[in-house]
Amino acid sequence: MYKTGLRGIGLGITLGLSAMAAVPASAQQAAPASGVADLLAVSNDALQFNPGYAAARAELAAAQETVPQAVGKLLPQVGFQTQYDYVHESVEGDYYGVANIDRSDDFDRWVYGAKLKQALYQPSLFIGRKQAELKVQRAGLTFQAEQDALLMQVVEAYFGVLASEDAVAFAGAEMLAVGQQRDQVRARARAGLATDADTKAATAQYELAVANQTDARVALDNALARLEALTGRYYGQVKRLPLNLLLIPPQPQQEQVWIDRARQANPTLLAQQIALEVAKLEYDKSRKLRWPTLDLVGQTFALDSGGGITGQRDERSERIGVVLDLPLYSGGQISATKRQSLALQERAEALYDDARARVVRDTRIAYRNSSAGLQRVAALKRALDAAVAAEEATRAGFDAGTRTSADVLSAVERRYAAERDHSASRYQFLTASLRLKQLSGNLLVADLAQINRMLEYRPSAPQP
Repeated sequence: MYKTGLRGIGLGITLGLSAMAAVPASAQQAAPASGVADLLAVSNDALQFNPGYAAARAELAAAQETVPQAVGKLLPQVGFQTQYDYVHESVEGDYYGVANIDRSDDFDRWVYGAKLKQALYQPSLFIGRKQAELKVQRAGLTFQAEQDALLMQVVEAYFGVLASEDAVAFAGAEMLAVGQQRDQVRARARAGLATDADTKAATAQYELAVANQTDARVALDNALARLEALTGRYYGQVKRLPLNLLLIPPQPQQEQVWIDRARQANPTLLAQQIALEVAKLEYDKSRKLRWPTLDLVGQTFALDSGGGITGQRDERSERIGVVLDLPLYSGGQISATKRQSLALQERAEALYDDARARVVRDTRIAYRNSSAGLQRVAALKRALDAAVAAEEATRAGFDAGTRTSADVLSAVERRYAAERDHSASRYQFLTASLRLKQLSGNLLVADLAQINRMLEYRPSAPQP
């Protein structure tokens, strides 16, 4: 049975216990405001309130009813029937060997009874039951894939908000730094130590920084809107990753292991495999349409007639027997159905091969993105350290008169570009690692919960 809520508990692959040790003490403190959401809370909201997920849950519930329907067709079919007629009857001439009959009558007539039908040999019904059981399994796998996809959407949207918040903070810091440099250049210009071109260049750089901050704030609002669209709820603040979080690569670090897992457990691929089995059974059903069918039938009825040519009477009848039905000619319907089901089976085979190829391809890409992502995070961290050192050295050179204002502005721009790139790379690595888990059919809420435990409440820096 597939659960409709958060699934199992297991160990995550993206973050180890060593990462827990890297969380600052402030992360253990409760958020000061009840309106601060975290990754797990948003995930739970999505699983409760997302309309697309609710539709998938209803679709699974509907699919689960196909088995009782298929089983019901194999059980006795019993029905009651009744009919009332007001009859005007007129007969003239010979009637059952009696000549010169001329009689009319108006009377009431009641007929009521029960029917029984039990399938004894119906190949299509037995195959239909197998198909129904497979369709329920396929619906469960499809629902699991929908849940995994929704969790990944939440992860991407949540990290998108965090990256946008970082971008707003960096844009504000860059604007402040460029503004200070502009003021310093203006002061030097008044002292005759800087040219008018230097002042204009610094002013232009500052206005660009203002525009970048505006863009960053709009991007943050859009990121929040995407997150809220998944749950229909508003989040004023969200918890953030600690600055000194230690990341580790997915385990095991063997691409083929992840590919094998995806082939065996990817829910979308397994669902397509079951769809192929259903198509094969449908072709088998079409082949057996020419086979004879055998049913047990029974009937009992009573007639209460108030008159007519035969006079007033009551009749009772009970009978039971078997019916053998052997189709001989149906105008080509059976042959056409057989050809159609064979074509649909070939289509299902092609779709399964395509799904398997896509899963293998996507798993390779996710593994490589995750493995390379960690190296990229480390490289961007080194680039950030170098950019900070370069900015400090350039400022010192500017104060000493060996570097120009343009050099300082370029150094500031490179420093904050490195800040943004490094920040985004951490979220990209975590997303790629979780994507790898999703493709291998092993994405658990525990993976999100492990990341969630490391989130901390950090008030956003006031913006200038």
